[in-house]
Amino acid sequence: MSKQPGHFWRLSSLKQLVILAFLAVVAPFGILIYYATDQLVDQSSQGRVLAQQSLEVTRRGQQLRLLAEAITRASKQFEILQREDIRQRLLQLVDEYESQFYLHAPLSDQAQENALITEVLNHYRQQTTPAPADLQQLTLVMNKAVDQYLDTTLQNLNQFAQDTQIRLEVVTLLLLALSAILMAFFSYTIIQPVKRIARRIRAMGTGESYEVKSVGGPQELVSLEQQLNWLGEQLSAADEEKQRFLRHMSHELKTPLTTLREGSDLLAEQVTGSLNENQLEIAALLQSNARQLQQLIEQLLDYNRLSQLEPVKPRPVSIRTLLQQACEPHRLLLEQKQVSLHLPRHDLTWHTDSDMLQRILTNLVSNAAQYGAREGELRLNMFVENQQLFIDIQNSGPIIPEEDIPHLFEPFYQGKNRRQGPVRGSGIGLSIVKDAARVLGGTVTLQHNQDNTVCFRVCLSQMESI
Repeated sequence: MSKQPGHFWRLSSLKQLVILAFLAVVAPFGILIYYATDQLVDQSSQGRVLAQQSLEVTRRGQQLRLLAEAITRASKQFEILQREDIRQRLLQLVDEYESQFYLHAPLSDQAQENALITEVLNHYRQQTTPAPADLQQLTLVMNKAVDQYLDTTLQNLNQFAQDTQIRLEVVTLLLLALSAILMAFFSYTIIQPVKRIARRIRAMGTGESYEVKSVGGPQELVSLEQQLNWLGEQLSAADEEKQRFLRHMSHELKTPLTTLREGSDLLAEQVTGSLNENQLEIAALLQSNARQLQQLIEQLLDYNRLSQLEPVKPRPVSIRTLLQQACEPHRLLLEQKQVSLHLPRHDLTWHTDSDMLQRILTNLVSNAAQYGAREGELRLNMFVENQQLFIDIQNSGPIIPEEDIPHLFEPFYQGKNRRQGPVRGSGIGLSIVKDAARVLGGTVTLQHNQDNTVCFRVCLSQMESI
């Protein structure tokens, strides 16, 4: 398979997609930090300005109050003494008050009082008429108005802080939602191809069909999926080759085996002439091994047909008749091992595929006969419960080792227990049983495996006619 040229920067590559996803998810938080910092700096700046202004205004108000007291006192002294030095000090105090007043008055909304203060100052400067108002009282009123202005400014700053907090909360929620959407989008972009690859691998492992689609995604994952598709094609081709090999080999083996069986039957029946006791024993051995080889070949054919999902043909079936037919090929072996066979006395009719169920029962009975103990029992039982048919095949003999149980239904698996006889098993009998039961919509389980007793249970539901 040709290797595609790599690119250091490719937006659809997994590396760049991860970097882009990280930047896209982090960007909203960066915006949030910048916005929050900017708002906090602005609010802090306004707070510092207000604090400095409050300090200056408080000091100026206190100074104006002291100057108003000094001006009033100096004015009274000049009225009494009429001395020039007192007048000069009074004018100096008025000038100082006036310089501070022009800085202080704009913060007050008392226009009438401010005009009156100006008139009072002119009076003290000229000393022509009595003062129209008390300068100290006017200064107190002005200071209160300025304090109200500062309070209003502080309230506005507090309201601004609350509005800023609300805006930050809204912006935070919006950016978090945007980050969540971006994370979901990029996670979907990355995880979806991974899920497709996982489904592809699972389909390859289970042999299920998988529809290959031309889909996008990170280049590395797309390339991996393409390699899996290529591997799936190779495995399918290998599986088809295996099926073809099994079909051809089974066919090629059946032809000489038929000749061998016919020859051994002719020898056993002494058609070609009488045989002595040793020759008859050899002929019987040839017959027995030929039958076992035929059984192995038939199992290979069954395994091949089941792997190709052979269609079923449901019809009413006599279960007791199928059990009798499954036991018939093994009666001679059971007699030789002095195994007591127990068939159910009653009969049941079940709607299922006769051939498929026959494969299940034949393989289970064959295993029970081959692995069962001498002078033991082989019990076959059936019952219906909750609209399901249960068939038990139970034999006495060595139990199945614990380490073999998880692999019982795996094809070609050979456990520690060995079949009795010169021909070993193929290891696909229980695999055929499992596949056939699955085709019938049922299950096969190891129901009992202790006290020198092994029991397999078949569970089937009624099948609808096609």
